[in-house]
Amino acid sequence: KRLMTDVPFGVLLSGGLDSSLVASVTARYLAGTKAAKQWGAQLHSFCVGLEGSPDLKAAKEVADFLGTVHHEFHFTVQDGIDAIEDVIYHIETYDVTTIRASTPMFLMSRKIKSLGVKMVISGEGADEIFGGYLYFHKAPNKEEFHRETCRKIKALHQYDCLRANKATSAWGLEARVPFLDKEFINVAMSIDPEWKMIKHDQGRIEKWVLRKAFDDEEQPYLPKHILYRQKEQFSDGVGYSWI
Repeated sequence: KRLMTDVPFGVLLSGGLDSSLVASVTARYLAGTKAAKQWGAQLHSFCVGLEGSPDLKAAKEVADFLGTVHHEFHFTVQDGIDAIEDVIYHIETYDVTTIRASTPMFLMSRKIKSLGVKMVISGEGADEIFGGYLYFHKAPNKEEFHRETCRKIKALHQYDCLRANKATSAWGLEARVPFLDKEFINVAMSIDPEWKMIKHDQGRIEKWVLRKAFDDEEQPYLPKHILYRQKEQFSDGVGYSWI
């Protein structure tokens, strides 16, 4: 659905699980679509970070694996601080975590737009649906786990979706979020939450069921260690000194 487009597009690739899976699936299904005929079958991917950040390294590896045309944007802490006033104006919130994560995204969106790209596909929403945040390991049982995922999904418009939507819209860039497709949410939320739970004794890390679903030996979607990479908050992944 999200490859129906009349404009140049790409994927946001942080090197984390969600954006890497989205990039991998997009790269796999792009060939043969009308979009590929119009814009070429090679996918463009975009990543932002401070020099030497964990995301840039992981994203580069995923991009090489998938064969995308990869664009890496570097920013400095000073660039971020200089942009904060504009960021708050555009995203319309004073929530510290949201501002902290919106700033690199805002700077990246400006650069993506300047390349003539008008739409990007993003991995937003998977953490809420699958309980991907590290504090989910504290869930006492599957009922509580499920309740918390529901709470997170219902608050998306105030936090992560607000960030993704407004940081990109500020520059006239459209972000699409396949994980938040209604049909997909219906499937994902009717899975027994037991399978989403973090169980160290069984070697299950967060979002185990999602990782398992894409663990294909024959035609791997991603390198194993990326598929099982530990969660980094977006604002950590762009570089720890940004915090």
